[in-house]
Amino acid sequence: MGRFEHYLICYEDRDCLHTSRWLLEGVRTTADGNTHRGWLFLTGSADGQTVTVDLYKDPDCGAADKVATAQADVSGLADAPVRLDLSAVNDSGLTGRLYLHGYSADPPSPVPVLVSLCTDADLTELWRDIASLPADVYDAACGMAAHCAAATRKVLLLASQMYASELGGAGGPEYPYAAGATRAAPDYRRLVVPDQLTEAAACWALELALGSCHNMAEETMYSQLRDHFARRRAEAVGAWNLSFNTNPDEDADADASKSPTAVRLSRI
Repeated sequence: MGRFEHYLICYEDRDCLHTSRWLLEGVRTTADGNTHRGWLFLTGSADGQTVTVDLYKDPDCGAADKVATAQADVSGLADAPVRLDLSAVNDSGLTGRLYLHGYSADPPSPVPVLVSLCTDADLTELWRDIASLPADVYDAACGMAAHCAAATRKVLLLASQMYASELGGAGGPEYPYAAGATRAAPDYRRLVVPDQLTEAAACWALELALGSCHNMAEETMYSQLRDHFARRRAEAVGAWNLSFNTNPDEDADADASKSPTAVRLSRI
């Protein structure tokens, strides 16, 4: 099952909305999966002290594309973060949770949420035989979601080490157990077009998957492929020339307003 935790990037305007500590379970990275090539789109609405958050697998946010929803009383939000528990919609199989640290206004447009830096489609561009991997590696329902989740986490951690200054500071691990955690640093929203990380993530996912198939001391086809994608992953990282937003909450920063659009177009 696809479990993506803490390393989701919500491209929110924190003057309106501030989330953290995301967890999504049941993510499917297959062609008929429950994301838009690794992206979801969040809408929020407040009715008095009740906030409803919906997630969609399409930027148009049509009713048929809703995959999860959550609702919570935010009357105590000024004192402590509020947890929203996501329930699956339209048989998506997608559940999870997130925390609200602030909610001052409904988002004026759907908020892009990057769940995974790569999906099965990205992996098959590099190696078309992923469906032939053993059943405990390639899941018939979720595809390569488990390895995409691990690769996304590893790539973002590497980026936070290499670009600590550009991301506002290295910070610590995602503080999953700290009640007041806001994940202020690193601020992954500063990544203008995270598609720049996709090839490295896809290679890393294949490296992990193929490595898990290799359980013998001698060289095998799997170990040769693992080493091949390890080299390709290093080459992809070496070619990074990333762009960053220094003030993702400020409309005056042109990149901040262009980033979600560029992200969507590059993933369609």
